[in-house]
Amino acid sequence: MNKTSLLKGHLEMCVLSILKKKKSYGYEIMKELEKYDLKLKGVSSIYPILTKLKEQQWVDVSSEITDSGKARIYYTINHLGEKHLEKIIGDWIELQSNIKSLLTNNEEEL
Repeated sequence: MNKTSLLKGHLEMCVLSILKKKKSYGYEIMKELEKYDLKLKGVSSIYPILTKLKEQQWVDVSSEITDSGKARIYYTINHLGEKHLEKIIGDWIELQSNIKSLLTNNEEEL
């Protein structure tokens, strides 16, 4: 399994975490992920997760006109999204701890 595959399982949490800081649009979210060496295969990779977040009603969507006159879609985490983010961070911390224990125990047995 490669790093990109592992990231896909955590992308929802990462995107919501970015949106907790400020509203953002797809390309900007992808660039923020890249700052942490969390690279996707292309800009189109971010849109399925944004669609899911919208469908689950964890983000609000708005359109703003840029200086060039084009509409840009912005995503903002809402109260439901913040609650969901808290839950998945808690789940992630617990899972991470469990995996670390498993790996540590297996190393001791070797």
